[in-house]
Amino acid sequence: MIQKIITITAVLFCALTVSAQRDDEYSYLFFENDDSSKAVFKAHADCFFKNNEYFGDFAKGYTLIGYMLQPEFIYRPVDKVEISVLWNVLKYSGKDDFSDYKPYFRIKFSPTKKVSLILGRLDGTLSHRLIEPIYKPERYYLNNIENGLQCHYKTDSYRGELWLNWEKFLLWNDPWQELLTVGHKSELKILEKGLTSFFLTGEALISHRGGQIDLSDDKVKTLENGALGFQLKRPKLTFDFRFVQYHAIDPTYEVPYLDGYAFYNKLFLKFKNFGFVCGHWQGNCFMNFKGEELFSSEAIEPENNKNIRSVLFNELFYSQQFYKTFSIKVGANSYFNILNGDFEYTYMLSFVYNQNFPIRKNK
Repeated sequence: MIQKIITITAVLFCALTVSAQRDDEYSYLFFENDDSSKAVFKAHADCFFKNNEYFGDFAKGYTLIGYMLQPEFIYRPVDKVEISVLWNVLKYSGKDDFSDYKPYFRIKFSPTKKVSLILGRLDGTLSHRLIEPIYKPERYYLNNIENGLQCHYKTDSYRGELWLNWEKFLLWNDPWQELLTVGHKSELKILEKGLTSFFLTGEALISHRGGQIDLSDDKVKTLENGALGFQLKRPKLTFDFRFVQYHAIDPTYEVPYLDGYAFYNKLFLKFKNFGFVCGHWQGNCFMNFKGEELFSSEAIEPENNKNIRSVLFNELFYSQQFYKTFSIKVGANSYFNILNGDFEYTYMLSFVYNQNFPIRKNK
């Protein structure tokens, strides 16, 4: 234990000594340089390193190191319509083959300034802004592309989205089942006084595996995670509280728990280029299918399942954007299991390049 604490302390010290426009943990990925030209080429590249030092019953440690390239061509033939083709290249260091090397297409239709509809490649992964117990952030490096249908709605006081991510397609007599995920996220501003804003928040994910025309012997599986709560926001501070729940919608699928719930509290502080997150998780028979496994009651081995989980989690990071096209982030996370004393941690480094090249300006 002492050796682990010394190691994570050293990592955090390095993070502080290595100067984002958005005040959140993922500001280094999202650049405010959108171009409304009629035709534009976008270049995006991400070189990443993330090492998970997990030794407990709920997740095993591993390392992600590699790069992701996403050149994209965007064309706006008429007002309110946007057509784009993106080539996604994902390569892990030490692996001979590419994990992803193919194009993705989408059409975005915005009938009004408040509403936009997308068919094809979605604004996915971290863009959904889901909490970590429901959606694991490092899926950005594992399953970066989502495809299906998405609807955005945004006003001065409300921001919401509904999406369908179709993960596995099914035809007659295929030996597998179809797999899809439905998600929703809402933020409603109910109070704004000076620099302080108060939001009500809600989010949900439903994962379904099934089908009627396949040859698979697998049972239908439908699981759901949801969260309701509030956010208190100031320019450099955000406090989150959520009541989080789990439910096995389809009782025919065998799972250790049919229902569960948890309480999630998180404080996020941002000072210049440094960010700090601290929080507490109290779970009871909670399961997740896309979230961070360290918050689940379901262990790797069934005999190690724990109905009650109490976890202290922290993150310390440094991020900076240079010349509006390049950013860097270095940081570390820790998870401390209060009930049995397990201490687990992860640290990361990421370089991101993002730039637009207008091909044809609007008249």
